[in-house]
Parts: sequence; C-alpha cells; structure tokens
Amino acid sequence: MAATRESLDRIRDRDPALHSFLTVCPERALADAEAADAAPDRPGPMRGIPFSVKDTYPTGHVRTTFGSAVFAEHIPVRDAPVVARIRRAGGILVGKTNTPEFAIYIRTVNELQPETVNPWDPGRICGGSSGGAAASVAAGLTPVALGSDGGGSVRIPAALCGVVGLKPSRGATPAGGGFIGTRRFSVPGPLALWVADARAMWHAMRGPWDTERSTRTFVDRDAAIRSAHTGWRLRWIADSGRDAAPEVVGAVRSAVERLALLDDVEVDDGQLGLDTPRFAEPFYDAMMADRLATGGDRMMADAASRHLLSGYARHHFERAAEVSGARYSESLGCADAAADHLDTLLDGVDFLLTPTTGVIAPEGAGGPSDALPEVARRELVAYTFLANYTGYPAVTVPCGTVAGMPVGLQVLGRPGAEDRLLDVADAVQRYVFPPRPAPWPIASATAG
Repeated sequence: MAATRESLDRIRDRDPALHSFLTVCPERALADAEAADAAPDRPGPMRGIPFSVKDTYPTGHVRTTFGSAVFAEHIPVRDAPVVARIRRAGGILVGKTNTPEFAIYIRTVNELQPETVNPWDPGRICGGSSGGAAASVAAGLTPVALGSDGGGSVRIPAALCGVVGLKPSRGATPAGGGFIGTRRFSVPGPLALWVADARAMWHAMRGPWDTERSTRTFVDRDAAIRSAHTGWRLRWIADSGRDAAPEVVGAVRSAVERLALLDDVEVDDGQLGLDTPRFAEPFYDAMMADRLATGGDRMMADAASRHLLSGYARHHFERAAEVSGARYSESLGCADAAADHLDTLLDGVDFLLTPTTGVIAPEGAGGPSDALPEVARRELVAYTFLANYTGYPAVTVPCGTVAGMPVGLQVLGRPGAEDRLLDVADAVQRYVFPPRPAPWPIASATAG
C-alpha cells in the first residue's frame, strides 16, 4: 500500500509539469494494493509494485484513448491479455501513460493534452511512442511501466529519458488487445530505472498467447537459459548506415570499452554495419499498411473521425493507402533477408552492441506537432527498427551522458535471449554506469 500511495503522490505533484499520464486511477489502485496486502500468501514477480500502462493497451473500466481524440471517452470492459497477466502477477495499475495517436509518431504529442516533455530537459522531446511511460519512470512516478515497441517505441524514449527498455522476441508475449497497430512488428515491453524491475515485469508477461502463431522467432526460454554460459562474446557495431552524432557514438563506445574490462567478456570490433537504409523502406511499407488495415481506413472513411485525427495521423494513413499489395508482399520477403543479415552479424558472438539512438533527445517539445525534421526521425530509429522487422529481442540501458542528456547502449540478440540480454544490461548498471534518475523537479522550469 505504501508504494502505491507514494506513486500516486508523485504523479499528483510532478506530472502537471511532465504530462506523462493521460488517466490516473487512484481509487482502483488503492483498492488493489489493499487487497494485495491482505493476501500475503499470493506471491508473484510484480506483487505490490505500482505500474502504468501505455494508453494503447485496453484496461478494463479504465479510460483507454489510444492517444486519439476519437476515443477520448472510451472505457473498455476488460484488460488486454498482457495487462491481465501483470495484474495477476501482483502488479498495481495506477494509470495510463501518454502516447502519440495510435503510437505512430516519434514525439509523444496528440490532441488530448500537452506534449510529454523530457524530464532531463523540458525543452526537449521524450521520444515516442512510449514516451509517457519512459518519462514517468525517469521522473520516479512509478518504478516500472508497460510500453509497446513497433520500431523502437520502447527503446528510443527509454534511451532519450535515461531508463531501461526491453523489446522482447516476436511471439514471446501476448501482443493483442490494442487498436490500429502493426500485425507483425509491435510487441509489449517493460521500461524501468532498474534492470531488476524490468525483469520482474518481463517474467510476469512472458509466454506466448497463441503458440500456433509463434513460428520462427519464439524459442523456449528455459532451453535458452540451460544453454547459457558465464562469459559473453560481444560485437560492437557503430555504423547504422545513417548519420549519427560522433559524441553520442563515442559515449556509447566508451561504455563498451569499460564493459570489455570485465572478466569473461570479449568484445569484437569487426567494423561491420547494420546497413539499415537497405531495409527501411520495405519495413515502413508493411508497418503503414498494417496500421491502415487495422482501423486507419475506417478512421479516414468516417468524416467525424477524420476531423478529429491529428495532422500526422492523417498523413500517415494517406501514405499507407499508397502501399500496394505487391509492395506489402515484397516487404514481408525482405524481412527474411533482414533476419539473415542479423544472423550474419551475430555469427561467432552472443550479442550485438550498438548505440540505441544516433542523437540525444532533440529540442522542440511543446512546438508544432510536425516540427521534427525527417532527418531527425531517421537518426532516432536507425539502430532500433531491425529488431522489430526480424522479431529479434533487444534491450537498451543508459550508459552515459552527452551535453547533460542520457544516451543508451542497445544489446541485441537471438530470439529467446531476453533474460541474458537483461544480464548484460544489469552488468552495465553494476559496473559501467549506475542508474540515475532525472534531475527533478522541473516545475520551476516550466512555470508560466
């Protein structure tokens, strides 16, 4: 109960300057926390831990907007499967975090409330689309949050806000329950300041909902753990194929060099690259087409709904309508080529190490919602989207700062390696760069 009260108090005191929550449910949270205290014999990895849910996942009897004015008063009757699992594991839901409309933008801005700002600098963006989740965790509002990652949407804001973010393997968790999403690429994932808290949520949510739909990318976790060894063979990859700020790449490389000093850790710097420009266009073809087919077409066809959509959402759906069936089919075929490419990069090593983003959080929070240049968006997603395209798991962990802003180290591995990825992230926190909460409060910086 005490942890839940503290979380609700922090949301009340800090979130008016941050705008990370769309909905808070204090009565339900306190009732759930009281029930958990009254049943100490019901263990679970999330027992008594306050958590939030990105507002793309339905929550029973708690407002769920998908970040859209079209659904401003929508109240589902049941939890999404992944939310239900976390609650059954003892988690205490305190509210729903902000997201761009239907999770389709790199900034957490919509027509419902002011943009979520970065708790390290309120003039900078927090990233997207799990920006409310990342910002709230960085500001200490909850120890852990549930986000979703369709192209980097957990890892990008986690890196920009200085927290841990895990993108699991495709098929490793129940992915259903939302509205307007990517059929193949988006998965739920935890965000936390501490790796241990991210691991607790991961253990609560893991396990496929429908094993018949989990083909190439789901690997039995216990088998993966049994085959683990004590040492790590790592490969550092600095080049995504897109421009990246040298100081950001340098800060991450410095962290990798410190990690390499640990016993039983080998780091190979083979001068290889991710070659992401080769895969970007087909990836976005499929992602946009999926969003159109899962509800975007209905939003655009209905005059009242279309009028309520943000400009970036309408633009996204208009571009999606130009993707032909042939292009969609080609995109799915290219995903196999992307997986082969990652397998080649992983040959002879356990994990790949890269920057999570090529830049620190860009300035411009609170400005026009379409003010972020396309080049900045490419720099933010360049290191992340291949994990979504292929279904491979990846985690980001803070590893340093540049100009006072956090930067993240991404660890990418083969399907089923989530716990070992978290082991590497934990080593970074223990021996390279300990967790640092954002320098709150920021209320004075945003007053007026």
